[in-house]
Amino acid sequence: MDACFVDTSGWYDLLFAGSPEHDRIKKLLDEPSLRLVTSTYVLDELASLIMSRKDHHTAAQVGAHIRAAAEVQVEHPDAAEERRAWALFLDRPDKHYTLTDCLSFVMMRRLQLTTALATDHHFRQEGFQTVP
Repeated sequence: MDACFVDTSGWYDLLFAGSPEHDRIKKLLDEPSLRLVTSTYVLDELASLIMSRKDHHTAAQVGAHIRAAAEVQVEHPDAAEERRAWALFLDRPDKHYTLTDCLSFVMMRRLQLTTALATDHHFRQEGFQTVP
């Protein structure tokens, strides 16, 4: 695996020791050639999660660290991708996908990524592989 999309759950468990999958994710990311891809929507969701569990200062530090990391590619969706994500969100009322999840799926397909670093089952439900 040379590239992996990182979801909010993956970032959170990586960044906070004591999180359920922290050690497994940290070990997985020891591979130096692994390129991490995420989105501005994921970073928004992550900042909101950190603020609700920690504080603004921590959320700001985490966001700055991720954005500055050379191994992380932060993607921003265009209007067409946002429309496709909204359509997917509307098309899956039986799932508990967030709009951010749907946008991640759309972007992963554009980028031809098949694996997500995610600790929830939504990516698997949509046909992607997940790690850890």
